[in-house]
Amino acid sequence: MWSKHALSVTRFGCYNARWTRKLQSAAGGSYLHNPGTEPLVYDTLGDVIAQTVDKYPGRVAVKSLHENITITYEELLKQADSLGCALRAQGLEKGDRLGIWAHNSAAWIVAVVAAARAGLISVLINPVYEKSELSFCLKKTEMKSLLIGATLPKRNYYETLTQVLPELQNSSPGSLKSSEFPHLTSIIYSGKDNLPGTTSYDSLTTGQSTQISRYGSEVTSKDGCIIHFTSGTTGDPKAALDSHLGVVNNTYFTGIRNKFHESHHNICVQVPLFHALGSIVTILGGIRHGSSLILSAPMYNVDANIIALFAEKCTSITGTPTMFVDMLAKVKTMGDVPSKLQMALAAGAPCSPQLIRDMQKYLKADSVKSLYGMTETTACIFQSKPDDSIDAVAESVGYITDHIETKVVDEKGEMVPFGSPGELLVRGYNNMICYWNEPEKTRATLDQDGWLKTGDKFTISEDGYGKIVGRLKDIIVRGGENIAPKEIEDLLNTHPDIVESQVIGVHDERLGEELCAVLRVRDGASVTLDDVRRHCDGQVARFKIPRIVKVTNEFPKTASGKIQKYRLKEIIEAGKL
Repeated sequence: MWSKHALSVTRFGCYNARWTRKLQSAAGGSYLHNPGTEPLVYDTLGDVIAQTVDKYPGRVAVKSLHENITITYEELLKQADSLGCALRAQGLEKGDRLGIWAHNSAAWIVAVVAAARAGLISVLINPVYEKSELSFCLKKTEMKSLLIGATLPKRNYYETLTQVLPELQNSSPGSLKSSEFPHLTSIIYSGKDNLPGTTSYDSLTTGQSTQISRYGSEVTSKDGCIIHFTSGTTGDPKAALDSHLGVVNNTYFTGIRNKFHESHHNICVQVPLFHALGSIVTILGGIRHGSSLILSAPMYNVDANIIALFAEKCTSITGTPTMFVDMLAKVKTMGDVPSKLQMALAAGAPCSPQLIRDMQKYLKADSVKSLYGMTETTACIFQSKPDDSIDAVAESVGYITDHIETKVVDEKGEMVPFGSPGELLVRGYNNMICYWNEPEKTRATLDQDGWLKTGDKFTISEDGYGKIVGRLKDIIVRGGENIAPKEIEDLLNTHPDIVESQVIGVHDERLGEELCAVLRVRDGASVTLDDVRRHCDGQVARFKIPRIVKVTNEFPKTASGKIQKYRLKEIIEAGKL
């Protein structure tokens, strides 16, 4: 999938030389190759987590403040191995999918480790998904078991699941039979209630784990490890399968740039775990280097995040730009804060230079970093170096990560000169294996030479740094969440008074982009924002529901009749509609 050159290695004898790079570039165009300063590791995720546990058995691995749970590394491995063995005993085999549909919790982390140790593939599902979205995920990945979160005041996973799986309430635990979801056999509930048809998570994490070595020995670094869902221009999420090779090495190298390896870090976890920024960069990146993970709240809660950051003396924090905008708005009013922050990292959406500088100033972070990546590239492609100046961080998305190649091409696929915009392509160990059960979409994204098309408009410099210019693909990024317009348009078009709809992202100071629905309605009818909200409520996740509604008689179109979304965006942002 990648060239031999992409795996070439350069070793240096000491840490000070780690950032002395032999970066390879092409005189004729925008091409970069970072051969790396250390070899790639070909252990599995289960192997390297066990190695961390051997180093730090008594160190706190997870401290979940909202659950009042603290787990050491030794306890994490023991619970995960018990769960992994229990799942295999239930009939799951190597490569079977374990769905995790839960909020930020200790059980979420244990389940991901359990899957890796037992040779299963974790399928990470957005906890705010509604029944139609959940149904799609279950079918797409043909998952065999599903872990659901404990009931929250505003989130009842079991209730939603029974609307998708009415058979569940009359099923014996572990013996689910559904004609619509024939692969799904068991539901695991991580709460304390006794819910019909479910198996208790606690009962599965206290059993025997004697078979775990046998299960782990079946797994190789090239096997699938984790599936993240990513929005596509078609509107349906695609299930990107990342390998053990990708996860093990991306977590290692991102952790190195975050200096997780230099000392014991307390990481304030405010990001959702189902997202690659949460799962790969924050959780597994932290575990890979023996950090302690501080879970502040089940869902995003800026007040809880601030309390955890200072009360737990956190040394690192990751988040989307929106999260840091929210945090800074409150921290600025607090006066002199007791910050112990050594590192703050922003990723998940384009970040303004001013926000980067404000993060350093008001959070008192020794180092502020940016990171750019994709679900399809495990996580990281570009990331700030430890010694980057605040200006370098503010004006780029960082330096090319170890052991990968990038190039920027024009519409014909030809490389453009350094500093010229074009589409960013990536090749290396970190590229996904495939989109699950989507061979045509996989081929459209990942060519036969191993180059993955990001769909992002980029410039790269000869000294190894990248900068986002814009997006080529029709995706709206709202507060770090990727949203496919077509999914919402298809739903809006089912409203009896809506003739046609276009959903676009318009500029928003806090979120980066806000959802705006532009509608053509039937003669004599009117559709308000409240009408749109009521129509969408319960059909899609709340973050996908438009916050702005405009009505027009005609959309701007090309000569061939194609709607010009960019023109629509210009018209609205200019106040002409």
